[in-house]
Amino acid sequence: MEDKANVKFRLVSIENERIISEFKDFDFSDFDEEKLRFQYKIETLVKISEDTILVTADAKYSYEGKELMTASATFNYSVLNLNSAVVLDKENQKLNTKADIFPSLVGAAYNTLRGIVYARTVGTQLSKYPMPMIEVSTLVKKNGIAVEE
Repeated sequence: MEDKANVKFRLVSIENERIISEFKDFDFSDFDEEKLRFQYKIETLVKISEDTILVTADAKYSYEGKELMTASATFNYSVLNLNSAVVLDKENQKLNTKADIFPSLVGAAYNTLRGIVYARTVGTQLSKYPMPMIEVSTLVKKNGIAVEE
């Protein structure tokens, strides 16, 4: 059995935060909640030589094909001795982990974006429909990971 690494990490910054809202002129008078659609995407960039992991969380609301809002932010995490936690298997094009850090990083990124979106929509009709809570295991499973050495 392979030893697990003890890894310390911290949030360094939140970058490229953007929210584009298209709902200011939207007529909510006949709004049907069943027609509201929500999509999200999580992408992770592991920069091994920089001991950095960037997690980008994106979300989008649409209604009957019309985009109401998009939100995005990149969360920059510093990971002490990242190369002890992740090993790139170039032959099999696989990232092997010795520490289960992705659930924490991905979950924190998504849920922080939830808070940002809520804060930016307070007092609007869209605030009645906060981003849904999603299980961390689902976020990790749908997470796209890229690696830079």
